[in-house]
Amino acid sequence: ADTAIRDDVTEVRVPAHCKGWVTGSRGSELRRMELETGTYMFMALDGKGEERLLIFGANKGCKNADGGRMHAERLVNQMVQEKLREDRKSSSPRRGR
Repeated sequence: ADTAIRDDVTEVRVPAHCKGWVTGSRGSELRRMELETGTYMFMALDGKGEERLLIFGANKGCKNADGGRMHAERLVNQMVQEKLREDRKSSSPRRGR
């Protein structure tokens, strides 16, 4: 679906290895973030066949406030960063052995 013509959606690219972490088991993390931000989110393919996260909501939100699409995008980006930190921790060599 072409989101460029809509003013009620934010498109977020999620790295492939982070998608399961961001969506959660059976969408549980998306549902949690939806409740917290008043949005509706799901993964969908773009015109090139690449998957991205769509965040829908009439309230765009603002950079530092709670609620709306910008808040949801911040939460998603925080989850991606958390996953990347976890991946770095688990791949770093252990010392002292």
